[in-house]
Amino acid sequence: MEDLTAQGGTVATAAGPSGSQPLAPSMSAARPGLTSRRPTSAQLLCLATLGSVAAASAWILAAALTAGHGLDHTDEGLYLLSYRWWNTDLRTFTGAQFVYGPVFQLLGHNVASLRLVRVLTIIGASAAFGWSFMRWLRIRRPNAPATRWWEAAGTTAIVACAGMSYSWLPLSPGYNDLSLLGGLLAAAVVLRMAAEVELGRAIPAWLALSTGPLVFAMLIAKWASSALTLLVVAVVAVVMIAPGGYRQMVRLVVLALASFVLTIVAVQLFLVRLDQAIPLMLSTNKLIAAGSNSPESLLLMYRLRFGELITRMAQEHWVLLSVTLIALLIRDRVGPKATAVVLVAAAAAAARSCWILVAGGALTGGNANIPKYSVAPTLVIATTLIVALGALLDWRRPTGQASSLRREGWRGAAMVALLLLLPFTQAAGTGNPIYYMAFNCFPPFAALIIFVLTGIEATPRAARAITATAAAGAVVLSASIATSGLLLHPYRVPAPSLTTAHASGVPALSSVTLTPEKAAGYSQLARLVGPYLKPGGGTYMMGFDGLPGVIFALDGRSVGEGWYSARDRRRTAAGIRAACPGGKGPWGSRPPILVFSRKVSGSEIRALKACGLTFSRDYRQLASASQTMGLTVYVGTAELAAHEKSMQ
Repeated sequence: MEDLTAQGGTVATAAGPSGSQPLAPSMSAARPGLTSRRPTSAQLLCLATLGSVAAASAWILAAALTAGHGLDHTDEGLYLLSYRWWNTDLRTFTGAQFVYGPVFQLLGHNVASLRLVRVLTIIGASAAFGWSFMRWLRIRRPNAPATRWWEAAGTTAIVACAGMSYSWLPLSPGYNDLSLLGGLLAAAVVLRMAAEVELGRAIPAWLALSTGPLVFAMLIAKWASSALTLLVVAVVAVVMIAPGGYRQMVRLVVLALASFVLTIVAVQLFLVRLDQAIPLMLSTNKLIAAGSNSPESLLLMYRLRFGELITRMAQEHWVLLSVTLIALLIRDRVGPKATAVVLVAAAAAAARSCWILVAGGALTGGNANIPKYSVAPTLVIATTLIVALGALLDWRRPTGQASSLRREGWRGAAMVALLLLLPFTQAAGTGNPIYYMAFNCFPPFAALIIFVLTGIEATPRAARAITATAAAGAVVLSASIATSGLLLHPYRVPAPSLTTAHASGVPALSSVTLTPEKAAGYSQLARLVGPYLKPGGGTYMMGFDGLPGVIFALDGRSVGEGWYSARDRRRTAAGIRAACPGGKGPWGSRPPILVFSRKVSGSEIRALKACGLTFSRDYRQLASASQTMGLTVYVGTAELAAHEKSMQ
């Protein structure tokens, strides 16, 4: 990696923010123009980079190896089914299919390839965010080692922490990915703009133009949380680029709006009719909102569950938190012996916390382990914030000798707010505890830890050591949680070591392997249902309840919304009736195939009646449930009779 010298590097071009000058005259004299560096700094940064690369490689390799294993027929099945019919079945609660659907089509509807696309997008977005952040932070930290290993170490650490995206979510990309990745890329744009302003340069037009497709993808996929995220990003952007002048800000706003409008026009002309899709999305979301929790109840649940997490973390790791406070209070000049005692105590406390985390399963991913592993990221963030507050409140030193954190100013504070809020805003609206989704967006938290670690020069050595340990811990826990989640506890499917068989005769699942029992079940189901499927795919089906993956496997398409909710049958029935305007369905003379994981209820019978179908007259059971994966399959009475006659 090259040095950043006054002649050729980027450090010399930046005067740095007001009040961000070297700590003392002696330090700046020892490092004139930031052209000299201690070899040990570059070596340590090189080692840190290699460690982060190894951690990132662990979860990336695990994600690549598991891309062809397993299929969740619930949430992931919904994603795949909506992508399969992305421009024809428009009754959906999210527009993620308009982003991933064309990609899935270009990939030949290959599930494993789509999962690999998710890996690449997570790497790319987190790398863009990480590099933009480190490039901006370089300007705020004029005493940083004058080597590109500094940026490389921070960027690779952030990419390694992006593995938390694989802590428990489905393997295929979904609307949560668009919200998360969009937030990271939006923050990257703001960071790049802020760096240009602080360097005294005009912001390139392409940065503003890039926001149009980004904002559209975020809003169409998950409009409520994305709107909140974009609001926070916009406020921080105004704060960061305001020093560049009013004219530049107006220019950027005009370019961003023009880009957004052009994106909408392009989508309308070349992808999907938004004037048809958006009304259907709005009506579906109204049905969901009517049967879901109110914003007040969600906020209460978020607060209570997050409070429980903080309490559990404090009870288990009070020793490390206490030692962190003591380390801030004990100044280095009390003597080498006292400093050594604090360092030993900090090491012992950190070792104790590591043991508790490992023994308690807090480094193992998977949706069943979320309450356990969430303690680990909470701990590293908490210790970092304690040190940051200690540095901010340390009034014992003159301002010129204080840590960089005390000299950040309002722009630095705005960036801290963005890093803290972004994971939570992209998670807003989830029916789970908010930290379930917030920790999936871990790169901003990793950036916050780096921000603090590089800005506490004047704090005691023990406090700096604890923060460095927290940074390393964030990388290790992210890799461990992601890798174990992928290899041991993938989302609602058996471990990859158990999924070894292909479902013969099921083209939609040709790119993935299943357990031998599940593969045989899908093969037999496809064989029995095959005579009643339309050639070329697209047979209308209804999957009661939560069976979109089964419909996808049979290359069918759903009537109404793709997700038939077990908890909200009213929503399912309303979606079916809406697909039958005038009491007539879109399937023509061939009635849709019905697949049940439960007994038929009056709700479905009435919904079918609204579509001109009488269940008792128009349907017959295809075979016993033992022959159809434990599901009850009904086909049209006339079709069944015709097929049985042809077999005689």
